[in-house]
Amino acid sequence: MVVQGVAPKEGWSMGAETQDQLTPRQMFCAPLLSALLFGGGNAGIADIYVHIRDIVPLNARDWESNPLERRLARWHTSLARALNDFVKLGVFREEGHARWGITEKGFAVAREFKLVTTDGVLIDRSSLRKSLDSFAFEFEKMYEVKTRAVSAPAISD
Repeated sequence: MVVQGVAPKEGWSMGAETQDQLTPRQMFCAPLLSALLFGGGNAGIADIYVHIRDIVPLNARDWESNPLERRLARWHTSLARALNDFVKLGVFREEGHARWGITEKGFAVAREFKLVTTDGVLIDRSSLRKSLDSFAFEFEKMYEVKTRAVSAPAISD
């Protein structure tokens, strides 16, 4: 069974053919930051789609129709979840319908992951494409599942 948005810690293969796996949403994080940086600090969904398709190696499974939203490919859902996660984390801010801007925290994350130099120069797309697996592995830490201890309900006599 393939779980969308989840990648194993030890590697990207879970024993199934690569064609059968969905691209984990971590793979979209660095290209998302890059898309907004490339757009001067903000971008609309169409610009993001073009940027992602240029950088992320999408497979046949990613292009299948999403069962819940038939007009969209499965990778659109992974991308939307990554966008929403970045908004929740304060890396992006919504700037209208299907438009996002990068925050100061987003610039700090981009510098931390070396997507931009200290002078603010964006790395080129080919370098990003070559480093995508290592970036995804680092961004995987943002998706660490945290659970709360659930106490047993008190039994009244």
